[in-house]
Amino acid sequence: MKKNVSHFPKTVSAFVRLLSFWILSILLLSGCRSGNVSAVEETAAVSSINTGAAADMEMADSSMADSGMGGSASETGGTLSDSGISVPPDTSQRKLIRNVDLQLETDTFDETVDQLEKEISALSGYIEHSDMTGKSIRSSAGNSGRHGTITARIPAEQLDSFLSAVDGSGNITWKSEQVTDVTLQYSDLESRKKTLTVEQERLWTLLEQADTVETVIALEERLSEIRYELESMESQLRLYDNQVDYSTVSISILEVTVFTPTEPESIGTRIRSGFSASIGAVQVFFAELFIFLVSASPIWIPLVLLILLLIFLTRRQLRKKKEKRQPDSPAVPPPKA
Repeated sequence: MKKNVSHFPKTVSAFVRLLSFWILSILLLSGCRSGNVSAVEETAAVSSINTGAAADMEMADSSMADSGMGGSASETGGTLSDSGISVPPDTSQRKLIRNVDLQLETDTFDETVDQLEKEISALSGYIEHSDMTGKSIRSSAGNSGRHGTITARIPAEQLDSFLSAVDGSGNITWKSEQVTDVTLQYSDLESRKKTLTVEQERLWTLLEQADTVETVIALEERLSEIRYELESMESQLRLYDNQVDYSTVSISILEVTVFTPTEPESIGTRIRSGFSASIGAVQVFFAELFIFLVSASPIWIPLVLLILLLIFLTRRQLRKKKEKRQPDSPAVPPPKA
């Protein structure tokens, strides 16, 4: 009996230690559970954003497809009718960038430049770059005249009218046109922009409900990334709109006296052209000679007068010397009657 009483305190002490360990374990599990609940809430919020973004992406794609701006293969290569015949796509909704380069010859340089500038202004366009150099062909004995370049931005719907006006203002010797289709790139940018806009709105809502510093920092970083991407996309879309709405026309203008033939010429036409070129060269030569003589008259007129004076004095001196060398001739008797 004494043996059992002596071991009772040890049994009570072990029970108290076991109870304390059990209570501490419950408290630790409760704390971990609260932290896990917070992490689960944040994970669910992010998952809801991604799910909503995916749904919005599908909605944007469907709306773009309904408006005819999507980037599907049916738009690039046409659609198939019920009979299996390929139907060409609708080009009215396409984003086309047109660039035209041409070289123009003219024998009235100033008038041609003025006419082009007036035509550009009349069609609501504007000159992006202009450069003129050289001397007038009428003031030079050579065949090279002035040279100029004009880079104009013309409304796309007025481009054909402007090209017709340029064709009538001189002789076009070279022309190149390039058309770039940016429909797919444009539609992709619009779809991506819509998706990012929706994600931005959801992140703003989540930021208002955030209760931890880590969550606020993570949301603000993502919002900064989205803001940067949206600004870049808007800038690219504005660039596309400007290039599509206004076509670029680069004109190289050359001043010439005789136009370069753009069609095969007959023998008679070539003879007439050569004869006209020869007459023109002779006229230019005599005109330049007359201009030189008149412009250099202050130099050559006094020089000619000096030479004439020296010749006169020299001849006079020689005549005097000759008279002194001749003896006096005897008197000749008059003839008898």
